[in-house]
Amino acid sequence: MSPPRAPGLAREVAGLAWPAVVAGLLGTVVLFTDRLLLARHSDAALGSMQVSGPLIWSVHAVFGALQTGAVALIGRAVGAGDLPRARAALKAALGASAAIGAAVGAIGLAAQGPVIEAVVGAAPELRAMRQMSAEYLTPLWITTPIALVGGVAVAALQAAGDTRTPMALAVAAALLNLALSYGLLFGAWGLPELGVMGSAIGSAAAFAAQAGLGLWALGRASGPVPWTGPDGGPALPVLLRVSGPAFGEKLLFHTAFMGFASYVGRLGPQALVAHQACIAIESLGFIAAHGFGVAAASLVARKLGAGDASAARRAAHLSAGLGAATLGAVSLVFLAFGPQLMGLFSADPEVISLGVRCLQVAAVAQPIMAVADTYGGSLRGAGETRVPMWVALAGPVAVRLVACHTLAFELGLGLPGIWIGTTLDWGVRAVALAAAFSRGRWAAARVR
Repeated sequence: MSPPRAPGLAREVAGLAWPAVVAGLLGTVVLFTDRLLLARHSDAALGSMQVSGPLIWSVHAVFGALQTGAVALIGRAVGAGDLPRARAALKAALGASAAIGAAVGAIGLAAQGPVIEAVVGAAPELRAMRQMSAEYLTPLWITTPIALVGGVAVAALQAAGDTRTPMALAVAAALLNLALSYGLLFGAWGLPELGVMGSAIGSAAAFAAQAGLGLWALGRASGPVPWTGPDGGPALPVLLRVSGPAFGEKLLFHTAFMGFASYVGRLGPQALVAHQACIAIESLGFIAAHGFGVAAASLVARKLGAGDASAARRAAHLSAGLGAATLGAVSLVFLAFGPQLMGLFSADPEVISLGVRCLQVAAVAQPIMAVADTYGGSLRGAGETRVPMWVALAGPVAVRLVACHTLAFELGLGLPGIWIGTTLDWGVRAVALAAAFSRGRWAAARVR
């Protein structure tokens, strides 16, 4: 069988990427909606997301590292036509995620007070932000195991080449979050007015709905990895071996991210509000980059499973190119409509001006992010999870923390300095991951 022609492979990349991008955008809408609604509630409510938003995102990412192993194992097995092996990997990932999520949720509930104070500081004027952060986090800690299981379900569907079902699940979750978060935040439609905690309950319900529907989609006999049928033997040891470096990568990145978040907390309330608004806006670009990474990971894993390393290589390069072009368009939106986008979150002229300057820096970062995410996803899809871990040590830990501190505080650039530092981090990662992929050692990665 001759290898697929580039135009056909490009259509395959685009066909996988656009539902993944839409699903990611809609998934991000869960937290984006919360930020937008909280901004309408008060500046303190929006500023509280400087703690709760990054913390929940970090926890879901770090302890969802099993999703990386699941993509590599399930994608390879599906590409090779070995459904029993794919089924065994899925069940191992779901069981381990539920157990890890229960433990993490319990620890998070117990430790959230000191963590919040460490990130946002103990200043008296930030007391309301600290209290609101705790109110928002509580429902999300309780539903951590459900959210991690849901992440594995979505990753399994995507690894098998189905990105449209996760898109439909994201639509349902986003609509549920919008309705419940608004109703419970402001007491609309006869619902109790629970303030910030009500908004969090809406998000938790959205994560739960996405998990339940994802498990239902996998459980169908016609699904890409149906529950029924024999398993392909024990998969947990291999899953843990492949996922281990991914856990290390995410732990390094998000530990650095929380340290970087504490830098923002030291810049004062206006910087906190402006930063959260910019994070919400930039997330729309970030998740698009992630969507191309999902497409690349799925294609690389399945092409390798089918024994076609050449097609896997072309799929990665095409995904990187398409992702960079797409994120370049997002950059233009940031540059052209910065004041209008910031005006959605705050009426304070100083907050808007500060945020616009940060969005100008974010515009430079967008295509760079696409390249980094795509080659990182390609390596992980191949089962080569060690390289992204070492890159996370060089980029987020060494570059981001040092550059952000130097630019923001020592050189006095404030919040724009933070955003310049993160862009330098993305640049280092993009170059390192692209170079690692070009060496080609990923084609020999062992996932059995």
